[in-house]
Amino acid sequence: MEDLNKVVIPLEIPGNRKFQVIGFGENAVDQVCKVPEFPRHDTKVQMEKMLMLGGGTIATACTLCARYGLRTRYVGRVGDDEKGDFARRELDAEPMDCVIEVVPMASSHFSLIIVDRPTGGRTILWERDPRLLYAEGELSPKALVEGQILHLDGNDVAASIQAATWARENGMRVFLDVDKVQDNVDQLLSLVDFAIPSVEFVKNFSGSEDWREGLRTVKEYCRGLVVVTLGEQGSAVLWEGDIHKYKAFPIKTVDSTGAGDVFHGAFIYGMLQGWPLGRCMKFSNAAG
Repeated sequence: MEDLNKVVIPLEIPGNRKFQVIGFGENAVDQVCKVPEFPRHDTKVQMEKMLMLGGGTIATACTLCARYGLRTRYVGRVGDDEKGDFARRELDAEPMDCVIEVVPMASSHFSLIIVDRPTGGRTILWERDPRLLYAEGELSPKALVEGQILHLDGNDVAASIQAATWARENGMRVFLDVDKVQDNVDQLLSLVDFAIPSVEFVKNFSGSEDWREGLRTVKEYCRGLVVVTLGEQGSAVLWEGDIHKYKAFPIKTVDSTGAGDVFHGAFIYGMLQGWPLGRCMKFSNAAG
């Protein structure tokens, strides 16, 4: 196997752009409930802590990029409710540019997250209002093409395909975080330069319980680099036909919420620094 600590992937990104990273996709309001143990069916458990936090796949990754010093913009939607007001305040407090549209009569994306103390694992109950999706003609390229990298989550597949198309036409590199198989997601995969799906996605997309086989199947649709996040097992990358696995760092997990989102932001950061692929993988595991 080739030593990935010596492999540097040239991004070939346009210079003189206002932003290094533009993220387009999900933001959320997370109600995080910590419990001494995961509740059994039809029982009562006293909460240890309840927090309301800003979250969401792309919003979290963009926040990390901004906190690491990258010129970052987040583009997304919220509803015209109290949760939307909270989400906007949280995002506006971060050192990045935010282009957030308020959708009338829509509910903002909301998640109830149960974290059990012994493992730090989380169970997510979520609600996403379909009125937050972009209808044909509603999405504008202006806010999306002023950067070097476009980071997508593919939750709104049609809008993500349009955004990726515009980004490529403007010389940008496209990164994708995807964990749900939907119609036309194969078309979206064909437009990205760096696909970093979850292990659940590669299994469901390929129809195989072997994530290694699933990773190879994803590569058949993606023109670029393919990485998979493996939760507590770490991550892996397919390079020149070989799968290189990187173990997670041994830690005491307090709350795994957002770990995958942070992995993506850290990977983008490493690529923009011109680091070797092996270093990017290790750094992203550490950040997550």
